[in-house]
Amino acid sequence: MQPKNKTAKGFLGGVSILTASALVVKVIGLLYRIPMLSYLGTEGMGYFNTAYELYALFCVIATAGLPVAMSVLISASESRATNGGEVRRIFRVSLGAFVILGASGMLLLYGFSDALAAMFKNSGASAGMRMISPTVLLICLSSAFRGYFQGKRSMTPTAISQVIEALGKLILGLTFAAMAKRRGCDLPETAAYAVLGLTVGTAISVLYLWVQKILLDRRQPSSCLPRNRSADADTLIRLLATALPVTLGAAVMSVTKVVDLALILRRLQSIGMSESTANALYGCYSTLVLPLFHMLPTLTTSVALPTVPALSAAMGARSQEGTAEAKNIVLSALRLTLLIAIPAAIGLSVFSEDVLMLLFGSQPEAVRMATPWLACIAWSVPMSCLITVSGAILQGAGHAARPVISLVCGTAVKAVLAYILLGLPSVGMLGVPVSTLICDAVIVIVNVVFMTHLLPEILPSANDFLKCMAFPTLAGGGAVALVWLLRRGLGWQKITPMHTLGTVLAVMCLYGAAALWSEHRRRHMG
Repeated sequence: MQPKNKTAKGFLGGVSILTASALVVKVIGLLYRIPMLSYLGTEGMGYFNTAYELYALFCVIATAGLPVAMSVLISASESRATNGGEVRRIFRVSLGAFVILGASGMLLLYGFSDALAAMFKNSGASAGMRMISPTVLLICLSSAFRGYFQGKRSMTPTAISQVIEALGKLILGLTFAAMAKRRGCDLPETAAYAVLGLTVGTAISVLYLWVQKILLDRRQPSSCLPRNRSADADTLIRLLATALPVTLGAAVMSVTKVVDLALILRRLQSIGMSESTANALYGCYSTLVLPLFHMLPTLTTSVALPTVPALSAAMGARSQEGTAEAKNIVLSALRLTLLIAIPAAIGLSVFSEDVLMLLFGSQPEAVRMATPWLACIAWSVPMSCLITVSGAILQGAGHAARPVISLVCGTAVKAVLAYILLGLPSVGMLGVPVSTLICDAVIVIVNVVFMTHLLPEILPSANDFLKCMAFPTLAGGGAVALVWLLRRGLGWQKITPMHTLGTVLAVMCLYGAAALWSEHRRRHMG
């Protein structure tokens, strides 16, 4: 007989592995951007980030839904204790779909690079788009293997492959950019060489995942079902039916980044700004602000990925015990998310200048511009994290189309607000983080309405949700306030790296001690 909390334990184990991996990846990403900013400057980073965001959109369209659909189908097949032949069929059909989508995305990005760069009024980004286009196919292959491992509740290969990609981007990207700079290449060409590091790193990641699958299959031998066109077609239909709503939802989230890209570049030029100046502002925002803002929501993906198959398996039990297990998974996901997101938002907003000076102190003018943008968008961190988790809850419970509706609503609000605010001289670039804040709030509200109506039996009570919010708000706010008062008392006026590191460590220690005390008290009372 299986332990009662086996699903929840497996879920938390997957969360731990992916969270550690995501944290390492984000730290590597920040380490990458610091020297890259000195190589390229804000203008060159504008070319780099334009190519990267369009690549990311193609990747989301091609890969966001299929790995989730694979994990759901494979997890369901594993729970039925089949001989493994069905799992192999799911992987084979999925891999074929991935190859077709990846090859199509690669050819589109390469063939229409000049047209896309012209559409966004950033002609210097076309070389980077061509250089990064093979990565679309490679990331599709990588996602096929990741979906297979996630369906088998094995998160370690996914975690390691993500670190390999990040290290490839860091080491090879900086190496290629340095080589291009020594050869005297111009900024657009140097940015294109920097992008090449991601392509090579992803290729190494695919090779690692392929080897890991071979090793896993040898440890878990299973019979292979004969090829059957009807069965393959049925598998493909089930796969696409599950993947399409997830893909649309994730694509809309990625579209919000492209909305920023298009509006910042086009709207600023429409009010009289030159292409190079608008590109430099976009480069500053996308290099200094967005990586720090996206760090926490990216970590939340580590909660969302295991949530979908775990919740799908629990809901599939169709029993009172399965419903209780599903409710426990939802509560754990929300508690873990808010435990990190709320104090991070408070600290990042209050100490935004400190963090930016620590990371990008060699670019004081860029830090000066980016500080108010980061202080504003930091308050969107909890909502952005809740978007990911609430979407995963709806997907895992079989309502994958609902997050698409909420994301469309939020994106529409963002596009209108960003267009209006960017055109106001008194607001300018601050309108971008403000529109993101309101967009994320709209999405969360709509998702909560859907969950209230569709999933009342597994949704935590209002009292439970307030408890999840109360501790991180009070403890996180208290820790930040105490450190801020201490700094004032010590007379730390000028920001130095030591002051910033001391501030971050003090806040983390205070909050960590409070969290450990609260967890001990919760278990004792439980």
